[in-house]
Amino acid sequence: MNKPSWTVYRVRGQRLWSQGQQFWKSQTPRDQRLLLGCAALLGGLLVWLLLIQPPLKTLDYWQAETPKLRSQAQVLELLLRDVAAPAAGQNLEQTLRQSLHVSGLEGHYQLQPPDASRPDVWLLSFEAAPADAVVGWLLGNPRQFSLEVVEARLQRAGAAELDDTAGTLSGTVRMDQAPGAKEAS
Repeated sequence: MNKPSWTVYRVRGQRLWSQGQQFWKSQTPRDQRLLLGCAALLGGLLVWLLLIQPPLKTLDYWQAETPKLRSQAQVLELLLRDVAAPAAGQNLEQTLRQSLHVSGLEGHYQLQPPDASRPDVWLLSFEAAPADAVVGWLLGNPRQFSLEVVEARLQRAGAAELDDTAGTLSGTVRMDQAPGAKEAS
């Protein structure tokens, strides 16, 4: 800043200060107390409006919004888990087989990939497979691979045992490639 402009502001400030002092001295003690009370009230109001109320509103907003965001995050996490892509370097058949093995169905299934006559149809045959593992796999895993269970013909295999309440299943499941989905390669 240059000196002339600084001195202009300093002179104005001194003039306003002296006018304020003259005004204050001209007031009676009762008026001075009233003015001090009004100034304190105005200061408190400004502190409330500028420093306290906005953070309180923000806290109220986020307390209402946080549960919504948490539920949306859970739904999004489930959706993302359902859409998980097969690992790089594996084709869809390898990934399906790996998923079936992890579900405890190893040795109980036969997977037939699509052929030229039915390019989007996967056939999955179960033989004496644990029912809880089959149902668990069918409820969640085909969607991960963009497959839709179109037809499931399953029946209880063998005699029911007392210690195995779920039993075993045998049969065939037909899954179609979901529209617009491409096989991972």
